Amino acid sequence: MQNIFRDLEDPAAFSAFVGDYFNSTPAELGEFVDCTLSIDASRLAYAHTEYTQNIGKFAIYLHSKDPDHYKRAGALLHALYLSKPIVAVNFHPALEEVDALSTPLGVTYADVDKELTFGCFYRDYHNEFTSFALCYDICRQYEDHPRDISQDYLRTVCTYLYNNRSLSVESLFMLFKSLMQ
Repeated sequence: MQNIFRDLEDPAAFSAFVGDYFNSTPAELGEFVDCTLSIDASRLAYAHTEYTQNIGKFAIYLHSKDPDHYKRAGALLHALYLSKPIVAVNFHPALEEVDALSTPLGVTYADVDKELTFGCFYRDYHNEFTSFALCYDICRQYEDHPRDISQDYLRTVCTYLYNNRSLSVESLFMLFKSLMQ
């Protein structure tokens, strides 16, 4: 099995992998609105530096020459949480302009409403959502029976990350460890 977390120690691999993941998220929104975003390359470079320093911190303080996937997920989330690589999100049309009552044939109001609800969530928590989703997606690849998380849990984590600007890498590592156990 490829060790994605170790691969991310390389700056070019980090920028390519994380950048591609972040850029792919708007495509998953759906078919009623388009979303474009801007990712700041210097913030990605900063995130890489933070990630490798966080891994080094675990290696020194916890005597872990090769930190496990929980620690690496926490280190990556911490780095992305600090750097906030997405600097702009634009919806076309604007979310407020979408008329959920005038849907194309075969499309229900519920379909449009679900997409608009996620669009509003993504607009407000794009960095937190994408950062957590990336780290969770990688971390769960190392588990035999990964847990699924609810939308409510995801919203809670994103709100927590958004409202708490001084979280430690250790607290985020514990988030993944407790979530996967």
